[in-house]
Amino acid sequence: MDTIRAIEQRRSIRKFKGNLIPVETIEKLLELATKAPSARNRQPWRFVVLQGDKKDKLVEIMINAAKDYREKNKDFGSLELSANSIKEASTVVLVFNALSNTEKDYNHHKLLVDTQSIGAAIENMILAAEDIGLATLWICDIFYCGKEICNWLDRKEELAAAVAIGYRNQAPHERPRKDWREVTDW
Repeated sequence: MDTIRAIEQRRSIRKFKGNLIPVETIEKLLELATKAPSARNRQPWRFVVLQGDKKDKLVEIMINAAKDYREKNKDFGSLELSANSIKEASTVVLVFNALSNTEKDYNHHKLLVDTQSIGAAIENMILAAEDIGLATLWICDIFYCGKEICNWLDRKEELAAAVAIGYRNQAPHERPRKDWREVTDW
């Protein structure tokens, strides 16, 4: 695996081809996600894989939430665009924090380290997908309808993110990044 190439060439993809991804491939991505560093080896991540009708139901929840926000004249980010990306993608993986709503002594420090661990798992998944020729979109617009999603799935865990996975149907240019010297004190 060429990790540097995967990092340099990875792009957030918002347009996907409808081709299905083999189950074994998704399973491999999930396995690699769980190999991420985890503070105190807490492994707070939990995954829910949605395809087909289940993925379509998620899109419906997102579109309905956007409609409600619009009617109330409230901001809803790019929820509709994210819903469309999920609709086009073969698979979406919902990522949950299994500990934040269940541990009695859960505190700010645990939230920080668990969030970092979950982010590392997502990054592993995204880089592995890039390495095998798949495209991804890390989505946080689901926060606008997180409660509805958790209720629909009967999940007690805290929704942390979604990752749309599929075959790319676009080739976006690299987005500008700040030079490392601009964000680093030495």
